[in-house]
Amino acid sequence: MKLDTAIYDMDGLLIDSEPLWHQAAKEVMGVMGIPLDDEAYATTIGLRTREFLEHWFSMYGVAAVHLPETEELITRRVIELVSQQGTLMPGVLGSIELFRKKGFRIGLATSSPMALVEAMLARTGLDGSFHAISSAELLPYGKPHPQVYLDCAQSLGSSPLRCLCLEDSFNGMIAAKAARMKCIVVPESSVYHLERWLAADRILPSLEHVDAALLESLGG
Repeated sequence: MKLDTAIYDMDGLLIDSEPLWHQAAKEVMGVMGIPLDDEAYATTIGLRTREFLEHWFSMYGVAAVHLPETEELITRRVIELVSQQGTLMPGVLGSIELFRKKGFRIGLATSSPMALVEAMLARTGLDGSFHAISSAELLPYGKPHPQVYLDCAQSLGSSPLRCLCLEDSFNGMIAAKAARMKCIVVPESSVYHLERWLAADRILPSLEHVDAALLESLGG
């Protein structure tokens, strides 16, 4: 099928927010005696905050009763940081403009809560860039489960087989492929060389490399 829909992830792909999530988690969880160095944090990129916390609470024996409050504190801090410091990743505006010119429907499918999506849109000026936005915030399962991508495609009136997902995380890539969608992955530079990205249809160093020739090669 010919591709006619592009669905973006948000954190780490549209906006350079992963360092901000890491900072917020270190601030909040450091007080609880849970250290989060770069390597440890990288293993849970792409998970919802609740799943991220369930993992680390289990690892360090923290009672689950503290989970809702900790989740709220981290999310609130990330929203503050994004509102103050959030910056677009390279190639975002150019890729969105390319999809517009090609007549693609454009969506956003994120594990993050809608409050953070709204903060990102206000900070970056991307408000109005997406025909549909889906969040896994209230879904039974987040990425790597495909539901948030399937929900976004449905909102766009698109078949999953006509969708091209743009991701930066392993969990997001798996979610996109499980939804039977094409996937371009833009990994962080320190993990770009890993073989796990070979499940994607294309691996790029940045969204600056999304061009008409690439779309044509994927069936767009």
